[in-house]
Amino acid sequence: MLLKGLFILVALGAIAGAIGMLVSPNPVHSALFLVWTLFCVAAVYLLLGAEFLAVVQIIVYAGAIMVLFLFIIMLLNLRRDEFGPEPMSSQWTFGLIFTALLAIGLVSVISAALALKFSGDPLALTSIPDLAKELFRKHLLAFEIASLILLIAMVGVVVLAKRPKEGA
Repeated sequence: MLLKGLFILVALGAIAGAIGMLVSPNPVHSALFLVWTLFCVAAVYLLLGAEFLAVVQIIVYAGAIMVLFLFIIMLLNLRRDEFGPEPMSSQWTFGLIFTALLAIGLVSVISAALALKFSGDPLALTSIPDLAKELFRKHLLAFEIASLILLIAMVGVVVLAKRPKEGA
C-alpha cells in the first residue's frame, strides 16, 4: 500500500512538472520543471526496482541533456526585460515549500527503495549486457528517434536565436 501511494505521489509530481514546463513563460523555469519531471521519472524507476535505469535517467537526462539545454538557453542571450520582474517574497515562500516537499518525497522514495530487499544478487535479475542487448536490438529505433528529437530541438533553438528581432 505504501508503494502504491508513493507511486501515485511521484506520478502526480511528474505530471505537475510536465505541465509547469509547458505553461512557464520563462525558458529557465521551463528547464527546471523538466529537471523535476526527469527526477520523478527516476523515482518511478526506483519504485519499480530498476536502480540502474534510475541512475542512467539522472546522469544522462537530468544531468547532461539539461546542461546542454541550459547552454542553448544561454546562447539566446536573453535580456533582463525578457526574464520578467524580479522574484518577490511570495516566490521565496513557494520555493521553500517546494523544496521541503521535494526533500520529503525523496526521503520517502529512498526509504521505500531500501525497504525492498532482494534475497539474492540484484545484478542476477538482469545483467547489464542483457539490458544493453535489449535496448540496442529491440528498442534501437525508439532510442535513435529520441536522440533525433533532441537534435531537432537544439537546431530549432539556434535558428530562433539567430532570427532578427521584430521592430529592430
